[in-house]
Amino acid sequence: MDDGYRNQVNQVSDDYRYQGTNYEGYPPQDGYYHGGEQPGQEEDAQSDATEGHDEDDEVYEGEYQGIPHPDDVKAKQKKKAAGMADEFRDHADLVAERMEDEEQLAHQYETIIEECSHGRFQWTLFIVLGLALMADGVEVFVVGFVLPSAEKDMCLSSSNKGMLGLIVYLGMMLGAVLWGGLADKLGRKQCLILSLSINATFAFLSSFVQGYGFFLFCRLISGFGIGGTLPIVFAYFSEFLSREKRGEHLSWLCMFWMIGGLYASVMAWSIIPHYGWGFSMGTNYHFHSWRVFVVVCSLPCIASLVALKFMPESPRFLLEIGKHDEAWMILKQIHDTNMRAKGEPERVFTVANIKTPKQIDEFIEIQSSTGTWYQRSFVRATTTAKQVLDNVLYCLTAQYRMNTLFLAIVWFTMALSYYGLIVWFPDMIRYYQEEAYKSREKIFHHEEVKHFTFNFTLENQLHRDGTYFND
Repeated sequence: MDDGYRNQVNQVSDDYRYQGTNYEGYPPQDGYYHGGEQPGQEEDAQSDATEGHDEDDEVYEGEYQGIPHPDDVKAKQKKKAAGMADEFRDHADLVAERMEDEEQLAHQYETIIEECSHGRFQWTLFIVLGLALMADGVEVFVVGFVLPSAEKDMCLSSSNKGMLGLIVYLGMMLGAVLWGGLADKLGRKQCLILSLSINATFAFLSSFVQGYGFFLFCRLISGFGIGGTLPIVFAYFSEFLSREKRGEHLSWLCMFWMIGGLYASVMAWSIIPHYGWGFSMGTNYHFHSWRVFVVVCSLPCIASLVALKFMPESPRFLLEIGKHDEAWMILKQIHDTNMRAKGEPERVFTVANIKTPKQIDEFIEIQSSTGTWYQRSFVRATTTAKQVLDNVLYCLTAQYRMNTLFLAIVWFTMALSYYGLIVWFPDMIRYYQEEAYKSREKIFHHEEVKHFTFNFTLENQLHRDGTYFND
């Protein structure tokens, strides 16, 4: 009996053997879950650990049921925590971090552009942007060519003629300030299309308006579009070029400005002297040949607009605003286009990930449920205007102030010598022509001419109180 009782006690003690603070076969009583293996569940545990996984592709089973992967949840929580942390960080620290990211992006982007190579894509963009620059060159020369004819149709005084020559450059100055800032916020391509559209529309309308005031207004807005096109073209094209090609091809792009001047000169020589090319509608509306010339001068701008629709946005700009996937697709398109043109279509674009700078969200938006459409438009406009102003003021910070000042002086002197000569030379040539004309003037008083045949020109001859009989 003692032996039987002793065996039962040993069996119970084996089942409830105490190890540390736990009993085998029962969960601990401390209120926490411990992931130790339990008897009889070894196979189930192994099945749970490997559920949804395959040896070839580690696919999470829950993704087929809409259940997020634990790693994805952790990543989102980490990103959210980082975003919450940014709210409490100093703005200067965020700007400094963004500038550091931009420096890293600049080095990486240069390597990517070199891998994309230089080929068919860049040459196509060269022609498209060349047409845009050519359109600007044409519009600058238009006023100088039409002024001799327009001053007769509109009865312009000397002050009116001076204002007509000045107004285009005033519009260019305003456009350069506004469009340059917008291009950093809205995109190179979008702002270039908008500025070209404004230029083409108002240049075309200026050929039909009859009054001096409306003609002056159309030339002002056309100059506003020209001022935006000029800086954006060079910034847009440079972001598709590697460092070794940049200076060379940007210099070649300037060639189209001179081609625009030649185009305007040839069209003026071939159209304006043909006065019969125009038409009249009564006594109030006249469409003379110089107006046909203005219409023809808008054609390069329209051609550039159509071609620009097929060009992509600058990938550098897309990376600056955090649109990584769109930028990668455009860079791959450039790479594949150039490789196919070189006979190497099998070459693979090896770039998988590109650095994007830290985004500092400064945009304030009114939700559609909390404001009217004009309130939302006002908020968008004011916020964008503030961002453009911040871009302009950024050039005047201590880090870039001297560079901005020296570049402004250099560009001012160049523009003064170039545009100043364009405006001044026609007036000086006309002044010398008038002086030469007056020097050949002949005046006749009380002349009596009878039975005489004039077989020479009477230009610049004044006959006063004379008598002419059978002449």
